Amino acid sequence: MRIFDLARAARIAIGAVVAGAAIAAAAIAHAQAPATQPIRMQTLSVYDILYVLTGGGGNTLALMRDDGVVLIDTKNPGSGKALQENIESVSDKPVTTIVNTNAHANRTGGNAEFPKAVQIIAQEHTKANMQKMDAFKGPNARFLPNKTVADRMTLFDGPDRMELYYFGRGHTDGDLIVVFPEKRVAYFGDLFPAKAAPVIDVANGGSAVELPKTLARAIAEIKGIARVVTGHDTTIAVMANGASGSAIFANPRPMAWKDLEEYADFNRDFLAAVQEAMKAGKPAADARPHCSCRSATRRTTCRTPARTSRRSTPS
Repeated sequence: MRIFDLARAARIAIGAVVAGAAIAAAAIAHAQAPATQPIRMQTLSVYDILYVLTGGGGNTLALMRDDGVVLIDTKNPGSGKALQENIESVSDKPVTTIVNTNAHANRTGGNAEFPKAVQIIAQEHTKANMQKMDAFKGPNARFLPNKTVADRMTLFDGPDRMELYYFGRGHTDGDLIVVFPEKRVAYFGDLFPAKAAPVIDVANGGSAVELPKTLARAIAEIKGIARVVTGHDTTIAVMANGASGSAIFANPRPMAWKDLEEYADFNRDFLAAVQEAMKAGKPAADARPHCSCRSATRRTTCRTPARTSRRSTPS
């Protein structure tokens, strides 16, 4: 049984709540830096056409349809070649549809490297955030989303049906959740990055206060999901040959729905502890949340976070 210790996560979360946008911006800049991790692809089932690609700045999903490949997040700039090489190992179809789950460069940086994509989809606020980015100025404006989601959108039918959901602010103000109901798989992107503290991008509308509510709404509405792919967790990878940058490996280890519920509980309880401390006139760092989260496959322990002397109001 694997053990995930969120003591460090809690310390980071305190920092994000207390220090606000400055710390969040630094963390986001780090996440968007050029990735050195090789991009590798794994099938979620040997009988299916849905794949997860790790490395390159964050996790990506690819649905290998006969009428074209659907790519969910395009990783950091410069990742297009490695993504394409992996895709070509199982499909001779071009990428025709892109879904960007938020505006950050590790989700949108490869858009311009797929010129045959005829449909680029994002939440309305994400498109607005992307329009502010230098990467999408001038000729590259054509790689901005040309189709937007307000609250929900359905793509395809049958076993490839995709449901795109927007439940509110969290990591940013435009985070999409991508659900494959028939496959019983959900991709939460940076709303559930890993068993670690969330990074809140205040500048792009993110909110540490709203994140627990957003996760709760998602858990209440989405039903029948067995496997959850996170935005950054690399423990999903089960590599048979670490030297190969484009090999395909089956039987990855995504999170279970219970892991998502535990992560949502941690964020809710942690925020409540911070708010209670501040209501009592104490620094946010005086909050001492303690939670122990267990599931059939993983265990999470949340310990007392480090103390800090700075004061602020959660955003």
